[in-house]
Amino acid sequence: MSRARKVGHAGTLDPMASGLLIILVGKATKLAAYIPGDPKVYEGSICLGVSTDSMDMEGKVVFSGRFDGGPEEVKAAMLSLQGEMEQLPPMYSAAKYRGKPLYSYARRGEVVPRRARKVSVYRADMTSFRGDGSRVECDFLISCSPGFYVRDFAARIGELLGCGAALSRLRRLSSGPFLVHDALPLHEVAERYARGETPVLGLDFALQGYKRVTVKEEGIVAVRNGAAMGENAVLERDEGVGIGETVAVMTPGREILALHQEVEVSPYSSRPRRVL
Repeated sequence: MSRARKVGHAGTLDPMASGLLIILVGKATKLAAYIPGDPKVYEGSICLGVSTDSMDMEGKVVFSGRFDGGPEEVKAAMLSLQGEMEQLPPMYSAAKYRGKPLYSYARRGEVVPRRARKVSVYRADMTSFRGDGSRVECDFLISCSPGFYVRDFAARIGELLGCGAALSRLRRLSSGPFLVHDALPLHEVAERYARGETPVLGLDFALQGYKRVTVKEEGIVAVRNGAAMGENAVLERDEGVGIGETVAVMTPGREILALHQEVEVSPYSSRPRRVL
């Protein structure tokens, strides 16, 4: 496939999940922390009436219950979880403790300390409801902040309904401006590379949403070398940039050179955060 020496990603995808995964190639790997990824949008399914040690249906069953309610109760439970909350990373997750992912400890039956994070559910809707009694399955659509664990969302639904619940299906539909219907399956990426095509988006697209500062031709080398920028190096810049804001520094030909943090507005000055 790609001959790029560096390949990375912007946000992990749960092993049981399908859908969008943003792959970073070459210089783009330096931008992993800056790629817009808010909100994340997922669709999936929750099985009511069972709880597992991994909060999904691939784990060991630790509780079996029964849900005798209806779809309105499930909808109300999802609605109650909208907003900001603190979430403890599940043991079956890629969050790390002492350099190792939590799931590596969980598979050995170990529980290690974790720090709760503030996350947000912007919207959560039940989209279908089927079954009755001991096993009920419902589909959902959720928009949330980066770092949100949907399996924990499923488990909380089970707690609220008093019957237990586990995630049975998950698919990422979007991450910030990136949409799954614009993405390519991995086999098609390989086929295009084999034909000599390069099916990748440019850095300009990846950094959409950041305001831009264009450097004069004579200042390009200095920016590439990690120098700060002053007013005399600026050819043009977007309006409304505030002190402390991150901006994309580009050449007159619209090549992205670096990400800078604005230090002063007038006269303009900025310092590098990431040089490409």
